[in-house]
Amino acid sequence: MRQSFLSHATPCSSPRVVGLLVTVLAIVSVACGDRSPAGQTGDHSQKLAANAPRISACALMPRSELNAIIGTAYDSAEADDDGHSSESGCHYMSATDPAGTSLTIQWITADEYSNSVEHAAQQKASLGGATLAGKLMGSSGGGPSLPGLHGGPIEGLGDEATLNYLLLTVRKGDYTIMIQTIPTDMMAFMTDSTKPIAAVDKEKAVVRKVLEKL
Repeated sequence: MRQSFLSHATPCSSPRVVGLLVTVLAIVSVACGDRSPAGQTGDHSQKLAANAPRISACALMPRSELNAIIGTAYDSAEADDDGHSSESGCHYMSATDPAGTSLTIQWITADEYSNSVEHAAQQKASLGGATLAGKLMGSSGGGPSLPGLHGGPIEGLGDEATLNYLLLTVRKGDYTIMIQTIPTDMMAFMTDSTKPIAAVDKEKAVVRKVLEKL
């Protein structure tokens, strides 16, 4: 289910930047793909997740509310839920902006740990993939950047947060939120430093509203 947000990227996107974004997201996916306790089988993990309370990203952040927050005109919201994992995604788009914005929410269930130490380890691991991606892709240990926008840790957002290009990952307690907007004109983002800054500010606004609801 953990498909790359960039599956909706447009042909006009810069191949170099898109390639780097794909690498970042692949690292995040691999590092965060399995949060099951050691020794737990896949079938058992799915059964536990299926019995846990579920969250719908599209219901938690309706298209109309997201449009109002970031000033877009998306006319479609496509849910990405398999009903078996502790994750829910929503992709917001329109005919003129098919790349759009993707929102993913992951959560830790009580069945994934047996004591407070394991619980704390699960929480720490929630942001591990995004942090690792930033270190591998960035320079001097920082996260990847765009003109005017530097990746890496972000203060004052949830319990911890990090930014890799336009992928913002935030954790609050047992919840991890990932949001990314794919520009329709990536070249403009590479030449106008105000555009990536504005895009991330909008992503932060959406995340803050999601955190209020969780």
